[in-house]
Amino acid sequence: MTTLTGPGTLGSPTAPARPDIFAAHEQVWDRIARYSLLTAIFLSGWGLLRVGQINLTFSDLAFLVSFTISGLRGRLSATPFRSLTPFWLTGLVMMLGGLFIGSVVNGDPLRWVNIALQYTVAFLFIPVLLMQQEERIIRTAPLIFMLGITCSEVIGIAASFFLTFHDTLHWLGDGFITGNGRLGSMAGQPNPNGAVVAFSMPMLLYAMRQRLIGAVGGFACLILLLWGLMLSASFTGFAASLMAIFVTLLLMGVRYIFRLGLGAMVAAGLFLASGAPLPKAFQERVGNAVESGDIDQAGTFINRSQLIQEAWGFAEDNVIVGMGVDQYRELSAYDNPVHNLFLLIWNEGGAIAFCGLILLLGLLCLLAANGLRIGRDRGAMAVAVVLVFLVYTLSYPHMYSRMWVMPVMVALAVVYTPRRAARPQGSVRLIYARPVGPQPLPEL
Repeated sequence: MTTLTGPGTLGSPTAPARPDIFAAHEQVWDRIARYSLLTAIFLSGWGLLRVGQINLTFSDLAFLVSFTISGLRGRLSATPFRSLTPFWLTGLVMMLGGLFIGSVVNGDPLRWVNIALQYTVAFLFIPVLLMQQEERIIRTAPLIFMLGITCSEVIGIAASFFLTFHDTLHWLGDGFITGNGRLGSMAGQPNPNGAVVAFSMPMLLYAMRQRLIGAVGGFACLILLLWGLMLSASFTGFAASLMAIFVTLLLMGVRYIFRLGLGAMVAAGLFLASGAPLPKAFQERVGNAVESGDIDQAGTFINRSQLIQEAWGFAEDNVIVGMGVDQYRELSAYDNPVHNLFLLIWNEGGAIAFCGLILLLGLLCLLAANGLRIGRDRGAMAVAVVLVFLVYTLSYPHMYSRMWVMPVMVALAVVYTPRRAARPQGSVRLIYARPVGPQPLPEL
């Protein structure tokens, strides 16, 4: 029996209360931290809203505000995954350590610093903050994320009616609406746009199942998300969305599949009866591949497969010491990193970094699967969201952006944040609050 053991008591009832610099306006600061976190979740898929040209988005700023206040208030979880936390930290240290060794020997250590900070925020700071939130806040987090992506799609869809690539190029970049008519919306590029839609699908189904959103509102969000997905013309996003919907419905139960399946059939019938054409970019990049069964017609699949073949050729020379952070792009004949996280980490960080990545992903799968024992609906959402993340590890380079990690941690937090009574007034505050995390694991 493998059990996640809880930490010991972190404070003594007889210990004197530590001074709290926020005591005079504690409710105000708590609200600022709470709403900053919800804002960060809402905007986590809006990669276009960033500070200058650096990888610091408005979502990151809101998250840092919440993290700072929560840290000063002693509201961070020292062990977000309970007894699995040492394994999680080991995986993260191994991955970053392998990349560091490769960067020192073959690359530029300064580039490693940037990557290390990004991965630390995504894979450590986010769960440290999320896993300590109250249940009533975390319960609505999937709805907040889904509504953020829906609003992004609304903006993109509306813009596509009135604006062209040349109209948006100066203000919103070349990814909001691409030259061939694909829609990136506020995600900034079409492929990430398809990814955040795929993440949103199981969260929408969960929100409808838990009555966090009404049937009419949920159906409207579903239509907008599917519309944005088609305009993004992302084959990976289309495939990941279908898998996420199928897995979520399958794990939630047969009756739920029948009810939503009937609604989907009615919606599809109405669309076909209307005679409305598919977006041209979607038909060229996705529709033709589906109709013919030839994956070579799926967008840039051929180019990505060439990068993967090249990466396999590099791999045997980077087993012990990798080539270093961002060195793959410089050594590649195609001037691009391989769109496969496993091969990229292996080549840039060697076997040590690769084993760290495998450990992290393995823990994500274990936590999601164990969630089915805790709550069927919550576990189904977590499994589907982690599945989408795994799909994109096979088709994307480094995944430290918060648009990749935030939905995964939100889904896991919904599963593992227990219901707790409200904090009584005048209670002693701890520098490090009691951590919240997973429950006992099944027998292995």
